[in-house]
Amino acid sequence: MDSSEDLKPGGSGILPQKTHPKFFMRHFSAYNFAVSYVKVKDVLEIGFGDGYGADFLAGSAKNIKAIDVLGKNVDLASSKYKRPNLQFKEMSAVDLDFGDESFDVVVSFQVIEHIPEKLLMKYLEEIKRVLNKSGIAFISTLNLVKNKKPDRPYNKNPFHVREFDFEGFDGLIKKVFDRYEIMGLFCGARLRFFDRLKKIGIFRFLPRTLNIVDRYYDNITADDFVWKKENLSQCIDFMAVCKKA
Repeated sequence: MDSSEDLKPGGSGILPQKTHPKFFMRHFSAYNFAVSYVKVKDVLEIGFGDGYGADFLAGSAKNIKAIDVLGKNVDLASSKYKRPNLQFKEMSAVDLDFGDESFDVVVSFQVIEHIPEKLLMKYLEEIKRVLNKSGIAFISTLNLVKNKKPDRPYNKNPFHVREFDFEGFDGLIKKVFDRYEIMGLFCGARLRFFDRLKKIGIFRFLPRTLNIVDRYYDNITADDFVWKKENLSQCIDFMAVCKKA
């Protein structure tokens, strides 16, 4: 079986310059969360998309190898992000061409939902295999329950194979990792305030230079999101923080 071909209908990932700042920062917040763990470490990213996250982590890491199943992503990222400690390679997430215990940290954000059901265990087992004995992995995905809107039909991303609620995600992770915790991504207080203002719409008729809501969203940062352990059924995204031993 060529597992790479099974994975290839997965899309290209987030492109920063073509993505609304709020949605982009929602995704970038995972890298912002992980960056403190990669300092002077050997890091693997599985499923880098555009490559912006691997480039960000490379500013702190010792070395980063970033792999993606799509060759066009390798070409794009290699042309955009150039650091001596950063390498992009085409590779299957379920057949990693690295030796056992090769990395201190593995990150794989918004990838697991693209993995075919029959390969999910292999994907997680490969992450565990390439981690060193004291290694840590960060695996994120959207929260299906929160992303469904009340009283609206739900249109699943056509590139997603399986999306997870808390019980499904937790149940899968625990089949491979004995030591882990799951965090949840939430809007911070400032973002919740401006979301309410936007919903009310009192500024929408003002010129953009006077519209404080539009200006806020144009300059939103990862710090406008928070990762917490509580109330996980209501979080935007899940993050499994997994330790090998």
